Amino acid sequence: MRPGQPRPGRQEGREPTRKALIVLAVIIAAAAALLYSCQDNGNPPGTATPQSTTTAPAAAPQTGTSASQRPEPTSPEDVAHQAMTVAFTLAPTTDENPTSGFRRATQWFTPALAARLTSDVRNERGPSLQWQQWINDNARVIADVAIGCSGCPPDTDTTAHRVATITQTTVTGNTTRPVEPDTTVWLTLTAADGRWLIDNLTY
Repeated sequence: MRPGQPRPGRQEGREPTRKALIVLAVIIAAAAALLYSCQDNGNPPGTATPQSTTTAPAAAPQTGTSASQRPEPTSPEDVAHQAMTVAFTLAPTTDENPTSGFRRATQWFTPALAARLTSDVRNERGPSLQWQQWINDNARVIADVAIGCSGCPPDTDTTAHRVATITQTTVTGNTTRPVEPDTTVWLTLTAADGRWLIDNLTY
């Protein structure tokens, strides 16, 4: 063998080692690409990793008058309007008689007036025949009330006078019919314990 010439065995030993390194590098690169692909699929582009959030406890409901509650009438007009609307709105097929509306309105009457009206209410139109007709027609009676004070004495701290004009309409199925004539009621209200109540009424 000439000096400087590589030995055949040494050259042949280097080739397998180089190939093994290349294969190992390819495997590492493939594994890295696969790992990156898995991470990329777990979080799509543009999608942030969800973060844990803490929801603040809901505020406790405040006490007081809710939207569904009807405010207490505070003026003579409000009391008169509310009372007459309830008193003259009727359901003849279920109400016992025409006084049923007045029974529902007793919270706006003084005790003395409530006792008198619920036991001896009268209507100048003679509602008995009309009442029976409403029952036969399976009608409901809706009241529309207007409160005025034409010719009324001046109000004082404890007394007020109002005039209520009640327009009633019967509803039978899809048919409505006015009840004629309108009813006019003169009201006397008195202030008691910080609220107004109807103390007397006349037709």
